[in-house]
Amino acid sequence: MKASRWFIVFIVAFLLIMFAIEYNLPKKFVWTPTFSHYDEQPLGCALFDSLLSSSLPHGYSLSKETFYQMEEDTVDKMGILVIANTLSMVKADVNALLKMAERGNKIMLVSNNYPKLLEDTLGFYCTYSHFNAAAFRKYASSIFRKDSIYWVADSVYSRQLYRCYPQFCNSSFRRYDSKVIRKLAEKDMTDAIGDALADSDSVKVYSNYHPLLAMARPWGEGEIILVSTPLLFTNYGVLDENNASYIFRLLSQMGELPIVRSEGYMKATAQVQQSPLRYLLAHQPLRWALYLTMITILLFMIFTAKRRQRAIPVVREPANKSLEFTELIGTLYFQKKDHVDLVRKKFAYLAEELRREIQVDIEEVADDKRSFERIARKTGMDAGEIAKFIHGVRPVLYGGRAIDSEQMKVFIDKMNEIINHI
Repeated sequence: MKASRWFIVFIVAFLLIMFAIEYNLPKKFVWTPTFSHYDEQPLGCALFDSLLSSSLPHGYSLSKETFYQMEEDTVDKMGILVIANTLSMVKADVNALLKMAERGNKIMLVSNNYPKLLEDTLGFYCTYSHFNAAAFRKYASSIFRKDSIYWVADSVYSRQLYRCYPQFCNSSFRRYDSKVIRKLAEKDMTDAIGDALADSDSVKVYSNYHPLLAMARPWGEGEIILVSTPLLFTNYGVLDENNASYIFRLLSQMGELPIVRSEGYMKATAQVQQSPLRYLLAHQPLRWALYLTMITILLFMIFTAKRRQRAIPVVREPANKSLEFTELIGTLYFQKKDHVDLVRKKFAYLAEELRREIQVDIEEVADDKRSFERIARKTGMDAGEIAKFIHGVRPVLYGGRAIDSEQMKVFIDKMNEIINHI
């Protein structure tokens, strides 16, 4: 017992030491865009959602529903936010999106790859750019400048400069109807080529080119806001320099409507992060704690697998309660002197046995002759003797004739004889 106790103490101490070591190791970041509410990595949205929930005055919530589901379930006007690198939508979703915007809802789509049907309907085209984590880390550690994003001055906000890494704002809108859309943010190309081009004519050409990064398209009573920088809508994006101000300016385009962020268009890999096991495996200290716990349980099972002889309990022979019960019932009838009732119960038992074993109903008087002959053939007894017994016991059963204990014994012995010969 002492050895087992010391073994448990050692394992617990070992687990605590390993957990402390793993907890204090440098954190390794995963630069995979998931936009998941449960992802605390740089390109998740755990911190992003928390900041918006506590900052937006008209409310901020999350939903798993698609536009098709929300269009059927919601009546009140709202602002809907969807963030995804690649926005995959079927025709039913696009139609539901347009219907909701037409009713007065404001919808913000943040992506760098839009459905072809939506692009054709709204008359725009967005360039696609793939995020390379290795290239981003290399650029971030270099001396190159960040790209510049300018907020287009309007009646509410003045022109404002924001800076972000090129990998976060490579996509832009190249084709759109300038008469219909309202520009919100543009990318300034002067900084990007200022150090690389010495030709003044080339600089002049690029200085007049400002790729559009965000725009608003009126639709019915509502509005559809298109943004091509989804990586800014993440934990890292909202903390990088003053980009939070840029994000809140974009969200302010929804006015005083409550904002709902839909996760219905996230990839399945991001959705599974909601499971408790996925959460444990996503954090290195918790992951190693889980591994060590499983190893400890396995070692404990191995060391305690040897067979231990337990004391064999003494099992007493069960008492025969049937005989005791029979004696009790017999004593009750003996004290009451109710011989007729005892004969009646025994006859009912005899009738049931004959009915079950040889399909004879001795309670049916009209069929006595056939019944007696069948009983005689089955038991080997004389048919006349059986008939005499049945005719003699019926007045006792149905006529109420009193009998003494000797007559009762004769009747019961005869019934036992018939039962034993069946």
